[in-house]
Amino acid sequence: MSALLVFIVSAAAALVMVMLFGILLLRRWYQERRQQSDRANLAAITRSYMRRVAGQIDEDASAKWSDDLRLAAVSHIHLLLRGGERHRLMQMAELDGLLRATLARSRSWRTARRIDAIRLLQQFGSEACIARLREIFSRDRSMAARLEAAFALAAVYALPPPRETIRLLGIFERKVNRLDRALFRASAPDYPEQMALLLDDPISNEHRALIIDALGWSSDANALPLLEAASRSEYPEIRSAALQAAAQLALPSVEPWVMERLQDPVDFVRLQAANCCASLGLNDAIPALHLLLEDESLWVRLRAEHALEVLQYQWLNLDAKGLLA
Repeated sequence: MSALLVFIVSAAAALVMVMLFGILLLRRWYQERRQQSDRANLAAITRSYMRRVAGQIDEDASAKWSDDLRLAAVSHIHLLLRGGERHRLMQMAELDGLLRATLARSRSWRTARRIDAIRLLQQFGSEACIARLREIFSRDRSMAARLEAAFALAAVYALPPPRETIRLLGIFERKVNRLDRALFRASAPDYPEQMALLLDDPISNEHRALIIDALGWSSDANALPLLEAASRSEYPEIRSAALQAAAQLALPSVEPWVMERLQDPVDFVRLQAANCCASLGLNDAIPALHLLLEDESLWVRLRAEHALEVLQYQWLNLDAKGLLA
């Protein structure tokens, strides 16, 4: 009796395994067929949108194409088009109901799907999309999704004021990272005065350097006194940030205090000063840069050598233009 029971259990287990294996094979076969069909449909959808963008007759459009495939095609085509053609593509996508589908996807319980939707909302760029991006930025449960929404807003020039960005992302409550630097630089052109006001807050030197660096991207000459004061700070990170900002602003009035920093006691500040001299084309800095060729820091020597090469190249070009004139 026991042998019969063992046989029955073994046979049943073997049968279940065969059935599961068959299901896996069937599933694999279906997925491969589905992928082939999706690739063919994706190519057809791409051709359809390209014809519509060009104003040509499109007789191949099919109502059976899924919104997911249409969105995939639009997201790829969007990268290839510019100007009016890109605008027309997004209009057609809205007419096809893809904006509604994207807004629905942005409320998915899966973070990955919400992030995909955020990127598509950035491409649409309409007021409804910006409003939804702001909602995600302020309320989404995932910090990754909120960061993605912040960069999408920056791409469409719709970031909120700096204090709101800082509050929502908790920037002053943690260490600075590259994403923070990118967001501050994106905010600076729209909010230069508010960025300057942040310097009056009781914040760490690391965050103060972040703000000083961002002011260089503001294109605002009113930031120059702040940068000059920062260049004489007792903290080397702030002095270095002031030099990076000066190089980005590219205004000639920064020359005196930029050259002062070529004799800075901290090597990475001298390095930034050499870079800044090269970026600004400060020929008066050539003697000081020659002295840095004997600097104790290898990196400072290399940057000084590079700066001299840049300045010499610029001088030769100017001299050649003068002779041709």
